Amino acid sequence: MRHLVMVVLALSLVVTGASASDLIITGAIDGPLTGGIPKAVELMACADIADLSIYGIGCANNGGGTDGEEFTFPADSAVEGQFIYLASEDVEFANFFGFAPDYVDYTAAGTNGDDAFELFMNGVVVDVLGDINVDGTGEPWDYLDGWAYRLDQTGPDGDTFVLANWFFSGANALDGELTNATAAVPFPLGTYVCPSASPVEESTWGMVKALYR
Repeated sequence: MRHLVMVVLALSLVVTGASASDLIITGAIDGPLTGGIPKAVELMACADIADLSIYGIGCANNGGGTDGEEFTFPADSAVEGQFIYLASEDVEFANFFGFAPDYVDYTAAGTNGDDAFELFMNGVVVDVLGDINVDGTGEPWDYLDGWAYRLDQTGPDGDTFVLANWFFSGANALDGELTNATAAVPFPLGTYVCPSASPVEESTWGMVKALYR
């Protein structure tokens, strides 16, 4: 009976861990073309997602705190390993990167390189790039006319920005560049690698196995 209770508890912890976001913010760019474009955020599906409409993006501008969920994804699906691009416009994004963004929303993707991004899942913040309460100008995460990119196998970070999980081009790194392909410090497009099974899942299943040794 004790084993049964422990197994039920362990499995409940696995279910809780599995509710973490399968979509992760992996990068953002504040481009060098006229008007500071392309402006975009890159995300990655770390598991199959049947309905993206549970997710949304907000851009917290100028350190003024959250602006809430400004763009909600449509009820599309995504497959594990798929990168998703939300841009402020599509023409110059395509000119710079050589392909069209998946979604366009001027407000939600309208970063100036000193603005934070929040990823929402069912209305709750599950990942963040930048400090929503701080203007990024001059901060270590300032990516004005440049980019920010997540380190492999990190995230999602909930509602707390973890600077150590990111690397940056540095401000003005893209100045004068016309395409990402020819840039001296290109945005590391589609290179992020998802985390393996979460520590919660691994340790919980380890506990289940130990009960039957």
